[in-house]
Amino acid sequence: MKLTADLISNSPTYINAIKDRELNLSDNNIAVIENLGATRDLNDSLNLCHNCIRILGNFPTLARLKCLYLADNRIAAVERDLSQFLPNLHTLVLSNNDVGDLVDLEPLRLFDSLEILSLVNNPVVSKTNARLWCIWRLSSSLRVLDFERVTLAERQEAKRLFETKDGAYTDLANSILSVKSSAPAPTANTFEPGEGLDLAASSKEKTAEELQKEQSIAELKAKIRDEMAKVEAMEEFI
Repeated sequence: MKLTADLISNSPTYINAIKDRELNLSDNNIAVIENLGATRDLNDSLNLCHNCIRILGNFPTLARLKCLYLADNRIAAVERDLSQFLPNLHTLVLSNNDVGDLVDLEPLRLFDSLEILSLVNNPVVSKTNARLWCIWRLSSSLRVLDFERVTLAERQEAKRLFETKDGAYTDLANSILSVKSSAPAPTANTFEPGEGLDLAASSKEKTAEELQKEQSIAELKAKIRDEMAKVEAMEEFI
């Protein structure tokens, strides 16, 4: 299904369990991210789970967006300049996708505020030292990876593996970076927020299947919330 302004305006928007304003575009067989300027950047969270998206990209500037849920898609690549359009992204859930190589995650290192990342059930997590690479190479703000708190010991081990004493990359790091990325070139965005589209608040009757999938997402968010609480408690103790 094409992600149109009509689909966006007819999809439910609500305050979710973590008190964010969320737009739910899950389970629509969406293949390409487009036309999200029609949201007018009014949402803290965007739920695109259970679709057929292959490339994470083609966003307009959404400065308000903090949480992006993309579990159960077919994402294999991340647009190189994604961070320019989602400058305040805090949580990115890519569970059950097709990211295959560590180098395909390179665009994520440009996010200044990314604290929570899930790559569960992607081929990339089976790569040797995948977790340590993500801790070393991706956003320095990363605090929870695959629903496990990033520890100081892991940061130290990651630095030992991938960085020499004088700050240069090790041979292992260079070998990972030498793999050709499948990330696409930047693409033009279809809309920017505020282009004059009137979005009416809408609601639709939920089927049992939709309710079950919403419950699955709610459990995922609860898990994220619990992990963040553990991190905050640990920081207070320290």
